[in-house]
Formats: sequence, C-alpha cells, structure tokens
Amino acid sequence: MRIRKESLRAPVVGYGWVRLLPLVGVVATLALQHLPQLEPSGWDWTLGLASATLILAGGVAPLAVTLAQCGLVVAAAALATAGGAAAVQILASVALGELAFRRSGWRVWCGAAALTVASGVNYYPGYAFVANVLKVVLDVGLPLLLGSFLRSQRKLAWQAEQRAADAENAARAAERAAVARELHDVVAHHVAAIVLRIGVVRHVVPSADPRVDAALDDVHGIAGQALTDLRRLVSVLRDPDSVDDPGLLAPEDLVTALDDVLARTRRAGVAVRAEIARQAVERLDVTHRHAVLRLVQEGLTNVLKHAGRGTCAWVEVSWDEAGQRVRVAVRDDGGGTSDAHPLGPGHGLAVMRERIELLHGSLRAGPSGGGWALDAILPEPRPVTEVCS
Repeated sequence: MRIRKESLRAPVVGYGWVRLLPLVGVVATLALQHLPQLEPSGWDWTLGLASATLILAGGVAPLAVTLAQCGLVVAAAALATAGGAAAVQILASVALGELAFRRSGWRVWCGAAALTVASGVNYYPGYAFVANVLKVVLDVGLPLLLGSFLRSQRKLAWQAEQRAADAENAARAAERAAVARELHDVVAHHVAAIVLRIGVVRHVVPSADPRVDAALDDVHGIAGQALTDLRRLVSVLRDPDSVDDPGLLAPEDLVTALDDVLARTRRAGVAVRAEIARQAVERLDVTHRHAVLRLVQEGLTNVLKHAGRGTCAWVEVSWDEAGQRVRVAVRDDGGGTSDAHPLGPGHGLAVMRERIELLHGSLRAGPSGGGWALDAILPEPRPVTEVCS
C-alpha cells in the first residue's frame, strides 16, 4: 500500500521528476531527426508523445500502461512510422520493466505476452528471422529480468528492515521482562512485607492514641495502593499492549485517585484546596490521565517533603478550550514548619519533565512568592471514546 501511495505523487514531486525524462527524450530525439531523409511525420510525434505521457501513470496502473504501450507499438508498425516506432518500442519495454518491478504473477505474464505479440508485429523487414526473434527476446526478456531483480532486492531490503525491527522489539521485550522481574522480586516483595508488618502492628500492638491508629491505617492504605500500582506496572511491562486499556485509569478513576491523594495530604497536615474541572478529566486519554495523576502526586509530595505540616497548598486541573489543552498547577505558600532544605533538582521532577515532554507538553517548577509552584501544560490530548460504567 505504501508503494501505491508513493506512485500517486505528481510528476514534479520527489522521484516523479524521473518520469518526465522519457517525454524530454522523445521530444529531443524527434527534433534531432529533422533531416531531409529522416523527417519525422505527424504520426511519429503523436505516437512518441503519447507513449512518453503514458509513462507518467506507470506507478498507478503499470499493467494498463504496458498494454496501452503495446497498442501504440502495433499502431506504429501499422502506420509504418520510423522514429516514432523506435521510441514507442523502447518505452513499451520500460513499461514492462516497471510492471515486473511493481507487480507479480499473472499481471506480469500478461504484459510480457502482450509485448511479445506487439514486438513480433513490429518486426524489421530487412532483418533475418533469427535477428527479429532475438530482438523480441531482448525487448521482452531484459526488462522482465531487470524489473524482477529490482523487485527481489526491494523485498530483501524490506525483510532486512523487518528482521532489524523484530530484533529491536525482542531486545526491548527482554529488557521490559528484566525490569518486571526486578520490580516483582525485589520492590514488590519489600512493599508487601511493609504492608504485612504494618497490619501486624495494627492488630498486635495496642495504642491508646487514636492518632497513632489513624497514622498506621493511612500508612497501611498507602503501602497497599503502592503494591497494587506495582503489580499493575509489572503487568504493563510484560504486556505493553495493555497500556491502551481504558481500565487502567478511567475518568472517574482519576477523580477518585486525585481525591485519595488530596485526602492523604490533608491527613499529613497540609491544608489543600483543589479545583478539578470535570471537563478536563473527561477529555483526557489514558496516558494523559496518568500524567495528571503523577503531576499532582509529585507536586503534593514535594510540598510535604520541603514545606511540611501547616502549609497551605492549591491544586488546579483545568481545561483551556481555546488552546485545546489541560493545565495542572500545584503551589504552596511555604508557611509550614518543616526545616528541610529548599527544593532542588531531583529525580521526581526530572521524571515528570520527561513524561510531559513525551506528550509534547511543558513543565515549569520553581519558587513562587514564599513557596513553590509546579505548572504543567498538556496540549491536544486525544478525546476519550470509551464509555465508562
């Protein structure tokens, strides 16, 4: 199909200029024949120009062009033209060569048979029978061999590209499998151990302080969610096609996940005000939904780490109708009680920046007033088409 699309290009686009050469060649050849003994006739010009014009359509319908060229060869022989017959015979062989290059099977044999008959009709009376047979063999055999050879070379090149692509895909699959094994065997194992031990502490160690119980419940829930996310990530690494599954994170799931992030941050002592536009969430595809969730998580995590308890934070997820883009903003007033060092470059922001750049968006993070601000723009997300239950 790709070859067919390329053949539809106009003659003046890219390689299409080559198709004008036969037209130029016929005009130049017939013009040089304006001698008293070789004066080209009107039929010479008509048949020659018609044959050269047909070459322009060889990429679209090579069989039809070959058959039409054979008809012109027969017409040139019937009209006893001189220069026109030679030009048409040559261009008919060119058309057969392109047919052998672009098509296979019965079409090629049909074109070869037609040119064999046409070349036999356009015999040279002054030549011996064997010479005329050799002429037909050359007119038909050479373009067939050349076209078939070029076709086989193109097929070999395509097969080499496919093998290289398959090898690259296999290497990527092996790398993903190795990462998935590490996540499953190491990280997920440790997180599962954390969940188990926190559960044991909650049921074995008595506590008179409800705040301790609330903190343990919160940590247990966060660790359990982390374990679920790890298992989901392992599944995606082992089966990349599942990344397009809308069940990974539907629009209402994103709203719920954002609410959970906000609730955990508030329980940690940060007053969070949020404005989440439902329209923005519904317009996002799976990839953009995950990006929005990770942006909010990263922004609020930075608030907890570097501003601390008592901080006021604002989260905004909005949709810009004019620019067809979603905006995610997280900022704080820096009024917390944490004595941690100021926010500097880290892996979290670097990963977020890479994720946003893959979606052709932009991310700004830096001091704002007395606190810190994270502002991301995700342009032109693909509208979702799935219906969520």
